[in-house]
Amino acid sequence: MGDLIGRFRFPLTYMVLALACVVALASQDGPVQTGYASQLLMEVMTPARSLTTYPFRKIGTLWDDYVDVVDAREELDTARVEILRLQQENLKLQEQRVSSERLSALDDLREQHKLRMIEANVSAEDLAAWSSSVVIDKGSGDGVESGMSVITQQGVVGVVSGTSPRFSQVLLITDPQSAVDAFSQRSRAQGSVKGRAGATCTFDYVERDADVQAGDLLLTSGVGGIHPRGLLVGTVESVERQPYGLFQGVKVKPAVDFRSLEGVFVILERREIPSDAEFSTAGEKLWQVAPGSDVPPAPPAVAAEIARPAAQAPQPASPAPAPAPQPAAAAPPVAAPPQEDEE
Repeated sequence: MGDLIGRFRFPLTYMVLALACVVALASQDGPVQTGYASQLLMEVMTPARSLTTYPFRKIGTLWDDYVDVVDAREELDTARVEILRLQQENLKLQEQRVSSERLSALDDLREQHKLRMIEANVSAEDLAAWSSSVVIDKGSGDGVESGMSVITQQGVVGVVSGTSPRFSQVLLITDPQSAVDAFSQRSRAQGSVKGRAGATCTFDYVERDADVQAGDLLLTSGVGGIHPRGLLVGTVESVERQPYGLFQGVKVKPAVDFRSLEGVFVILERREIPSDAEFSTAGEKLWQVAPGSDVPPAPPAVAAEIARPAAQAPQPASPAPAPAPQPAAAAPPVAAPPQEDEE
């Protein structure tokens, strides 16, 4: 028993003193002047009370801080979710704005060129040094055919080179196999924009005396039947005139930035020039070349006009036929001389 009391003597002492303070306070009916005993007890118990309540205050403060941290973390997570939602909504609005601008550009192009077009997105690309092409998400099921022109609001992209029911392959103007007939908007100089390695182009077959300068805009001429006339192809970057040769060396910067190509427009018209056999001659009154003859005869209308005055003119009297020549009279036979009898 003594060991137990000795082990818990300090807590028991504090408890006895605290109980005494409680009894003393409870016995007071009102504010009275404390005596020496109460003052002594207060001086002794105040540090003890501070030591007793300090851990609980710290624990309470730590708990409050923990609750605040948990609340702040929850609010932070909520704010992050809201930020992500707003970012997604902002991206959605931006895409809608871009799509609206594309549709507006499509309407402008339709109104400007009076063409039927369909919008398509780039699904894949092949921008190798020896080949430049992209794949779009519109195919034969959407009315796209090989040979159709592909453009953007910036200018010419290329031509459809192959189709499937849902996709189409587009040969870009920067491909070495591509050639677009064009002319200078300023000087009307004619040539052909051909693709080169490195996503560049050249303006070939421009005569040496043609007026071509850096900064000239090159537009499609419509020759060849693929691209409509008046579409922007590119801008002349430099002109080099060699002391020999028939043509100039002209470098061209394409109007379309193929590194950021996303959406295109396909012109739903094939502008191929028909063959000679497809041209109709019915009602044209064209001259027909006679078989085996290099010179065509006069057309029927012209022949009738020529024959009509000849039929109305008086016919000259035909001359009397000349008498037939009479055969010459035969000469009388000459009598042979008499022959003498031989003796």
